[in-house]
Amino acid sequence: MDGQTTGKAGRRAGARPAAGASAERTTLQHVARAAGVSIGTVSKVVNGRTGVGAETRVRVEEVIAELGYVSLGERQGSVHTAQEMSVELVVDPRTVSNPYLSQFLGGALEAAAELGVALVLRSVGAGSIEDAGAWAQGLARSGRAGVIEATSAYSAPREKALKRAGLHMVLVDPIDVPRTSTPSIGATNWAGAYAAAQHLLGLGHREIRYIGGPPGAHCDNVRAHGWAAAMGEAGLEADAALVPRHSYTFEHGLAAAIEMLTGERPPTAIFAGSDTTATGVLEAARRLGLSVPDDLSIIGFDDTPLSQMSAPPLTTVHQPIADIGRTAVSTMVRLARGQLLSTNRVELSTHLVVRDSTAPLRK
Repeated sequence: MDGQTTGKAGRRAGARPAAGASAERTTLQHVARAAGVSIGTVSKVVNGRTGVGAETRVRVEEVIAELGYVSLGERQGSVHTAQEMSVELVVDPRTVSNPYLSQFLGGALEAAAELGVALVLRSVGAGSIEDAGAWAQGLARSGRAGVIEATSAYSAPREKALKRAGLHMVLVDPIDVPRTSTPSIGATNWAGAYAAAQHLLGLGHREIRYIGGPPGAHCDNVRAHGWAAAMGEAGLEADAALVPRHSYTFEHGLAAAIEMLTGERPPTAIFAGSDTTATGVLEAARRLGLSVPDDLSIIGFDDTPLSQMSAPPLTTVHQPIADIGRTAVSTMVRLARGQLLSTNRVELSTHLVVRDSTAPLRK
């Protein structure tokens, strides 16, 4: 034994995180308190010096792993070796084929090049992310400044692990609403959906349905409520809770639209939560022998290249996807440089782009 332990309390197995460790970067003090040793002992273990008993060294190393501690020297050394700032960009592999992701990555890469930052792309399903603590420690020791998550699901354990390792997290329209202290980037989803519904109402449509995306997705819930608000103001029935939800995919748009168009009170207009979903609605209309926009008006959301290449070209809500990518990277760089953010939530403006898939209600 090294003689510097503070008593039997420090020898218990499975040391618990020190108070406050889950809400801030883990320090030597947190490790020492949880392991029941002095700060000097922890410093010796971290720096590989002698003068620490084998049992004590093992206990301290276990606590370091449990609390996700990474020393300042380890972080600075890896950054110095790489000679550039690097940021981990975590994406959902299910979105790889979605045009949204390609536009987002394009903007993120542009900002990274301008700011001299390296982006490292990783799948949220990667095995290394399953153990949040080890994953965050590995990122810190490899010199990452932080993590940008462009995924469907916000992970509180991942954010806690990153904070313990002294790293930042920036979210891009997560499915769940994170704490307000977490920087996040998105678009004015409510205003965009409201404008889409208002456009259809102005064309004389009254049977207007909305096809949503992933169940529980915050951005999609907001879009559904924007559509419902415009409908309600016009004195029309619209229940956001009854919106068909599955995913922002062609298949979901096709299945939901066929069910709507072959049911009672078929809509004369459909607003889809994404351009990809809207292309499924276009296919549903084709299969059912409906002309777009004469028999059915369709609006998408995103303004990806799909909206211009479809037949007919889609009326859609433009959101500045590339700018969202640029803003996510620039926000991370500011955080890494210790600069204060004026707000932790940034919403970039949307606007309606009218093309050929909408027309006045045919009498």
